[in-house]
Amino acid sequence: MANPGPSTTVSAHPQNVLTNQALRLVATLTNVSANTSANYAVPVINTGVFLPQSLIVTNMNANGAAVGTTTGLAVGVSTTSGGSSLYGSVTIANLTSVNGVSVTSPSAQTTALTTQTLYVNVTALTTPVAGATFDVYVYCYDFSTPLL
Repeated sequence: MANPGPSTTVSAHPQNVLTNQALRLVATLTNVSANTSANYAVPVINTGVFLPQSLIVTNMNANGAAVGTTTGLAVGVSTTSGGSSLYGSVTIANLTSVNGVSVTSPSAQTTALTTQTLYVNVTALTTPVAGATFDVYVYCYDFSTPLL
């Protein structure tokens, strides 16, 4: 039998970390309802020590169509359910089109975090839009020791 080629490795982590202090995705939540105020627990992906860097909110749509209004919507990420956001205010006006993206910098964070659960805290649209959802991505500097 001929060699089928190199073997591959598949892991739950979207990026391999070969050095510490890598900027990478540490938490993600997709299809978050924009019509319900809630706190969603999100597991931290493959890191033990990290510093928040960017919160990205995107793909705001109602069954594939633009939502057109984002009045009242607020999104934050914290270490506790309903806690103060680790990031500044999300620019909600950027989300009125399906391809709109809001990138938010961290608030004043002076220590790295070791928590293994982050919470996406959502305040719903003032006027609900049927089927309105969005996606959240949390990027951080990873200071944990890489596993080789």
